[in-house]
Amino acid sequence: MELIKKVGSSEAALLSRLGIRPFSYGLVVISIYDNRSLFSPEVLDLTEDDLVEKFIMGVSMVTSLSLSISFPTLADAPQMFINAYKNVLDVAVKTDYSFPQADKDKGCLSDPSKFIVTADPLAAAESGVAHAAVAEVEKKEEPSKESDDDMGFSLSD
Repeated sequence: MELIKKVGSSEAALLSRLGIRPFSYGLVVISIYDNRSLFSPEVLDLTEDDLVEKFIMGVSMVTSLSLSISFPTLADAPQMFINAYKNVLDVAVKTDYSFPQADKDKGCLSDPSKFIVTADPLAAAESGVAHAAVAEVEKKEEPSKESDDDMGFSLSD
């Protein structure tokens, strides 16, 4: 059924001769019944953000389920590849097998000093100021700890 959006002048004249006046109708939702439950009409007030949020939550649930049962899907394929790479890297580290990416990690594990990152002098100076401020705050907190000890309560009482 096709609705008429605009009535022409000849149709309007015919409708007025027949005594048909334009009207509008509407529906007011008082409550919604679904699966033996009644809901208020506000449940129908969904925004696009609500739908996107629910969709993302559904995709994350499917991804989690497919990862846990090792069923490949498009959503969890990147994570499955990362996990597979980690497993291959773990085997390479624990055995004599090596490949270029594993050699880099084996070198870091054999010499832990490679994990240390040298900071620029400005960051070191700021951290020195931060350490001094933390030490000063700790010194101020120590007298309050002594006053707590003077109350005479202990864990063994």
